[in-house]
Amino acid sequence: MLAMLRDQRTSGPEERTSPMMSLPLRIQPARASALGWSPDLFFLTVLVGNAAMRTEDGALVARGHGPVVALCAEYDRPLMSLGPPALAPYSLARARLQGIPALRLPGGWLRPPLRVETTHRTARAAARREDALARAGRFLVELEEAWRRRLGAVLEVAWPVYGPEHGGPLLDGVAGAPLPELSLR
Repeated sequence: MLAMLRDQRTSGPEERTSPMMSLPLRIQPARASALGWSPDLFFLTVLVGNAAMRTEDGALVARGHGPVVALCAEYDRPLMSLGPPALAPYSLARARLQGIPALRLPGGWLRPPLRVETTHRTARAAARREDALARAGRFLVELEEAWRRRLGAVLEVAWPVYGPEHGGPLLDGVAGAPLPELSLR
């Protein structure tokens, strides 16, 4: 599984700095600046297991019979939802005790599916991203062992965020809500 994560990030001789696909950017830099955040766009890395991307429309869909799980590598937390993204109130260390939430991807008769888009070209990675990905990859390997079931290929999706102008929380570029503090630089 860790090899798959490295292969997905590698593009040619140099290491990729961002995932190819991103959650949809709804808050533009000018709006983030008007709300008091920096207009500089960053991304956090979301790892999604048991999901695939439909190539014809870019929708995330469940794959196989196992539960869809997602976690944010930089925050070291599972996600409670992907549309819009919502962090669990506990860390991956506590997830071993409390469990990791199974996600229901949007889509069906009354709800459109969650569509991903190409990662914005100006989005920068958060500090210590590679260390965070290594920790998250180890957690997913432990999760497979605990479940006695393979998650299959893990999708790496960017989560656009804006940093604070003068210290404070991040701004979610998808939902426009404040996120817990995290050092991006």
